[in-house]
Amino acid sequence: MPSPARVLAISLVAAIVTWGPAFISPLATGFGDWQYFHHMWEAGYVAITRYGEWPLWDPYHCGGITVFANPQSQHLSPLYWLSLPLGPTLASKAFVVLHAAAGFAAMYWLARVDFGISAAGAALASIAWASSGFFASHGGGGHSAFLPFYFAPLVVILWRRALVDPRYAVGLACVMTLVLLEGGVYPFPFFVLLLACEALVAIAATRAWRPTLRAASLTLLLTVLLGAIRLLPILDELRGHPRTVGSRDGVTLTELLQMLTVRDLPWIDRSWGSGGHQFVWAEYGSYVGYGVLALAAIGLVACLRQRRYAVIVVGALFLGLTLGEHGNASPWSLVHRLPIYDSLRAPSRFSVLLTLFIALAAGMGLDLLLRRVPRKRELVAWLVVLGVAIDIAAVNVRVINRWRDPPIQTEPVHERFYLTRDIPYERNFASFPRLNVGTTGCYEAMNFSVARGLWSGDEAQARVPQGTGEVNAWGRTTTHVWADVTLSAPGRVLFNQNYAPGWHASQGEVVDDAGQLAVDAPAGRQRIELVYRPATLWPGAIAFLLGVVLCACLLRKRPE
Repeated sequence: MPSPARVLAISLVAAIVTWGPAFISPLATGFGDWQYFHHMWEAGYVAITRYGEWPLWDPYHCGGITVFANPQSQHLSPLYWLSLPLGPTLASKAFVVLHAAAGFAAMYWLARVDFGISAAGAALASIAWASSGFFASHGGGGHSAFLPFYFAPLVVILWRRALVDPRYAVGLACVMTLVLLEGGVYPFPFFVLLLACEALVAIAATRAWRPTLRAASLTLLLTVLLGAIRLLPILDELRGHPRTVGSRDGVTLTELLQMLTVRDLPWIDRSWGSGGHQFVWAEYGSYVGYGVLALAAIGLVACLRQRRYAVIVVGALFLGLTLGEHGNASPWSLVHRLPIYDSLRAPSRFSVLLTLFIALAAGMGLDLLLRRVPRKRELVAWLVVLGVAIDIAAVNVRVINRWRDPPIQTEPVHERFYLTRDIPYERNFASFPRLNVGTTGCYEAMNFSVARGLWSGDEAQARVPQGTGEVNAWGRTTTHVWADVTLSAPGRVLFNQNYAPGWHASQGEVVDDAGQLAVDAPAGRQRIELVYRPATLWPGAIAFLLGVVLCACLLRKRPE
């Protein structure tokens, strides 16, 4: 059995090779949704380095929106600190590589240790899953919040250990919390389903409820406490801006085979768009190739021989979910009615967990197949692994090699912040924080509303009604806005950004003026200062600290 250090080192090399195209032009930014995540990373970088503030609010986007309560914010991830020495562009690319390395390593360990697959079979499973078209399509297209999907094998490993040793529940809760901190709006609920399946499998296998309930209760408690710093603001925001989406998209078994095997991506992209599907090909592409599927079919035979029926049953469940809408009793239709899951829109994204089971089955299939090879089994096994790796890499390199957008524009930095329509939004969106300008344009999955009364141009970012006073001076950082005003009578001061709960004024009353931030202030000359401090900030932080203390106590306790 190789040492964990060796597995991690090899996995890091595999991740660098897989995502190497991102570093061909080191400062080039990514395609598609990468501009959205680059923008958020830049907004946080500017808040920290220019103003010495933690990123809680983004004034550069949608007329000003919350960062703290945005479910896809990644600023609380420990890996976000890489942006300080490396800059957000390189740090976001390192973010991808480190997640991929974790995926390669965890999948190898799951296959090798938990499933008893040979070294070659485990390597094949690791490559087939962590290099699959799902990660290439979503990673290359900018779905940074999907990168925590790489932790799926680690989630399974830690859960299985937690059934025996409660201390592993601490590790599992930390991973689930990390998923939340990294904006894993899809990985987190998907992992909850995966853990629910694992729990049912454990009960069915052992007929013992107590270890399963203990592991589940500890994991839930610790995840709620540690994750409260994200869960509380997200749930509070969803109450104000609910995101319930309808999704009746579905694929046939033939189309699923295309998702897993089609190599000619430009052709399939055009044909798929005419097939009546709701999304572009990147939402479906999950290439593993015919070779992996053939080995997985053989692996199903191995599962039957070894009585590993749970692998087949759980894999079939995620197959059904990937197929999407096929009547009111289909797995996707049932799951999509649940809270939180009703905000998920693309059932094809379940292919990431389907390919996990396909990859494991392929590893078992390789082992079973090699039993019929009379000589040089190990050599043949590693040649098969090499062939699979080359095949997947040849298909996915075109999908991954999409970091070709312009580098972040750093000049000219505007002395005073203002909302602009003069800078092209689409090509410069990620550069707005560095340039110190904002936009009412909104590239956002949440249902944030943009106030109609906001104005553009390099002028005062606070106003009073005509004839009632004047604005003498004004300024802002990311979470702090101020204006010196003179009012002839009590009146309202409008600030050029959206209203949100959590803004507090040094004097006067903060009000929502048709979606715009405003303060009702007394007469006279005064300085009105507003600061953004959401109500869930301290409760979430306190719960997190309690969780840390509880984790430390559990880690010190010896297993029974």
